[in-house]
Amino acid sequence: MNKNRIIGISIVVLIMGILLIVANLYIDYNLRKYSVYYAHNMEHKDGTHPEMAMALENMDVINKPDKKNIRYREDGGFIIYNTFSDSEEVIISCNPGEKELRYIYYNVMDKSYFFNEKFNLTNIYNRSIGEYEKDISPIDQEALYKEIYNNFGFLVEANVNRKPRINLQKEFNKKYYKRFN
Repeated sequence: MNKNRIIGISIVVLIMGILLIVANLYIDYNLRKYSVYYAHNMEHKDGTHPEMAMALENMDVINKPDKKNIRYREDGGFIIYNTFSDSEEVIISCNPGEKELRYIYYNVMDKSYFFNEKFNLTNIYNRSIGEYEKDISPIDQEALYKEIYNNFGFLVEANVNRKPRINLQKEFNKKYYKRFN
């Protein structure tokens, strides 16, 4: 009788452990897959762009529409190429595996724009002269964000209205509220 009881308890504990692991994996997957939706519905400070940040950071699990002249690369970091012609191309990239998360936007004007984890502009590299610009204040940041959104906003548009079956907005807010406020 004792042997059967030990086996029964062991099976119950094993099943509960497996269920706990699966539940935690699902929560993580849900938060990543619907991150654009959650970011859109989260309160955030002006000047932060959580929808675009989440779209780039979770590109491996979000919906990526097939569009003409758009190429995705997901080998290590995430890169999206938007090619207008043979000579004009804009690129946006994110490498979530880095110690410090940052996003980089390369435009056709030979400049690279660096953003921090809040998607705030931090640095500009001028490729034509090979130097970092000392002052970023002359840059119209809202115009820059509009340019980025014009080129890559389709990612946000494709995911912002995808409602999850199980809404984990509170969990998302716990995890990302400080980052975007």
